[in-house]
Amino acid sequence: MGVDDNFLALLGGAEHVHSDPQLAKIFKRFGADAFRRSSAVDVFDPFLREVGLTGKRCVEIGTYNGITSIILARYFEEVITLDIFPRTEKHAIADYLGVRNVRFVDIKDNEEKVRIIGALDFDAAYVDGNHMDDTMSDFDLVKHCGRVLFHEYRSWGTVFDLIDKLRKRDAIKIRGRFAYLEPKK
Repeated sequence: MGVDDNFLALLGGAEHVHSDPQLAKIFKRFGADAFRRSSAVDVFDPFLREVGLTGKRCVEIGTYNGITSIILARYFEEVITLDIFPRTEKHAIADYLGVRNVRFVDIKDNEEKVRIIGALDFDAAYVDGNHMDDTMSDFDLVKHCGRVLFHEYRSWGTVFDLIDKLRKRDAIKIRGRFAYLEPKK
């Protein structure tokens, strides 16, 4: 096992990355560092399939290298992903894979995030931004769509507390570090 594989193994995602054709291509071209801070090494894709998260447009808060955006693009006609940290790697990865249904939006602050998301129509959201400071405000921005996927459910108290509150009145599915707010039936 090489250094990159050891790194992925530490993240718990070596097997998942190598068994997924797109992720394996990313790994081969960009190395394990492309997966740093990415929830794609977790059970992201299997959980999307399990909960049936598909649709026209998904808003993603928190992009980093755009790997989860690439996976979301498999299930949505369009993915609009916002991040406060501009990174060129996300564009290089999407271009390398030929993924054209992801729009990367670099924002300067939360006010711009509010303005952009407020102007969008979307039918699902993936919240993986600043867990410490923005979990509640990010949820408030996207909750009207009815289908919200959260990352770091078990890792951040702010996410855990929000999900704990929501599960008293809403249907929540949990797998690993993901929590999915299902639409009311």
